[in-house]
Amino acid sequence: MLGHILGLFYAGIQVILPCLPPTPLSGQSLLTHDKYLGDWYFVGVAAFDKESIATYKGIDNSVAKLHKASDSSLLMTAALHQEDECKVLSWTYKVNPALDPIMKEGEQLALAFDGKWVHCDTCLLITKTDLEKGIFRIMLFARSQESREELLKSFKSKMECLEIDEFVVPPQEKEFCKLDAAT
Repeated sequence: MLGHILGLFYAGIQVILPCLPPTPLSGQSLLTHDKYLGDWYFVGVAAFDKESIATYKGIDNSVAKLHKASDSSLLMTAALHQEDECKVLSWTYKVNPALDPIMKEGEQLALAFDGKWVHCDTCLLITKTDLEKGIFRIMLFARSQESREELLKSFKSKMECLEIDEFVVPPQEKEFCKLDAAT
């Protein structure tokens, strides 16, 4: 019910602000469609301020796996190549049907968007917001690490339309860490 109300409200706002992304994906669709589950390459992150994305500096590359956890939540496990070592991190996105499309990841609120907004049928965008800490960021993931230049150009253009002008884009100069060891 809340998802339908938010969808209508959001559609109205899009008329006023056409550079907004499309309606967020529902957590239920993320859980049930293979299109969104599986391996994703981290392409970049954007925010209004440097503090919101400071933890992404020093990441050379990252590959993540998004899958359904046993409690109807989404689990993202990533292998990051950061500061000459491979690190494995995990995030759990709680899907509450009453709040759908809003998901919770710890104390942060998250929304997911189809990559068509940045002209990429094989991409996924995830926003994370921590209202208490004043953090807001948009992360871009793609199914492949190829064709990054055009994708980044489109991503940055959409972000600048929203007056988001801080970016961290991993250079991908080092070998990708093995995700197999991460899961």
